[in-house]
Amino acid sequence: MKTNFLYFRENGSQTFVATDAQTNFTINGDSNWDLDVTADTEVKVEVTFLEAQTTKVGSAYSGGAVDAGETVTVNNTGKSISTNDIVIANQGADGTNGITISAGDIVTISLIPVEGTEACFRADRLLAVNSASDTSTVLKFKASNGAAADDTVTLTHPDTNGAEFKLIADYIYEVCNANITERGGVITCWDKQNGVIGRGLAEAGVTKMLLAIA
Repeated sequence: MKTNFLYFRENGSQTFVATDAQTNFTINGDSNWDLDVTADTEVKVEVTFLEAQTTKVGSAYSGGAVDAGETVTVNNTGKSISTNDIVIANQGADGTNGITISAGDIVTISLIPVEGTEACFRADRLLAVNSASDTSTVLKFKASNGAAADDTVTLTHPDTNGAEFKLIADYIYEVCNANITERGGVITCWDKQNGVIGRGLAEAGVTKMLLAIA
């Protein structure tokens, strides 16, 4: 028997228009990414320069000069993490790996994809939709690798006396049974990074989605 597939992807990309000499860029926090980054090696950092300059970047990049519109990927030595911020080393302090940020430069920080940051679940392996707390609902799927632990999707949302839980449960029932005579399609439930949020999750005010794959 055919079944639908439910797709979820953790949000992990942000673009900043830099201020002059800016070094810190906040990515962790409820209003930003779905997950918290704990190491700078988990992300790719790119700088797109507004104007051409001859002494803009360290010698590891283009010998120090950049063109207007040129994009440079910051190497691992040129970036670090400080609590909730990704920090780009300044070229003045690190002449090899640093970059001098000017007003109007575009900084794009994106999660380096690894197993467990996105998943597509079979609808017929859904085990339960549970209210974990007043502000958290968990979808449980039978583990894809056959392990004892379940695969889970944890959704964070506001608390208005259980109304959000009902909206989420109704939505999951709807997508599991969508196109009942021609099941087998992929339904994107959560991909905030690309601006796609399932109607029921949007109505429930879901702000974060975290995956735990067995």
